[in-house]
Amino acid sequence: MAQIELQLTLPRDARYVGILRRVSESLLRGLHVPQPSIEDVAVALSEACGNVIRHATGTHEYGVRLSVDADHCSIEVRDLGPGFDLEGLDEPPVELTGGPGAEDGRGLGLLEALMDDLEFVREDDTTTVRLVKRWEAVGFANGADRA
Repeated sequence: MAQIELQLTLPRDARYVGILRRVSESLLRGLHVPQPSIEDVAVALSEACGNVIRHATGTHEYGVRLSVDADHCSIEVRDLGPGFDLEGLDEPPVELTGGPGAEDGRGLGLLEALMDDLEFVREDDTTTVRLVKRWEAVGFANGADRA
């Protein structure tokens, strides 16, 4: 089965998150990905993009790459802002885990709960959040047979 990849550069504007979410849901639904996995990907993608919009500074745009195979989806959301302290992720403070009384920072716990893999990569002036969601293999229909 071939991989499908969608790569976009978006303005740091919340209006585009809903559009990206609907595009990803439509793509995954069309590939017969299980509905719970579609929902998990949509929420995680929205959260990761929302974090860039809220927290990245010094840039007006960010990048998103969505790759889909028969048995998983990989998401990369890349910003050009200063990011946050990656060393502190081994034992995140209550604020990052959305503990009692936390107003912000629930997103990390949400991403960990929804996705199978979560990784933060800091290189030069770029922070990338890498997410993977796995499911039981689905078959991609051959588009040439359906014209």
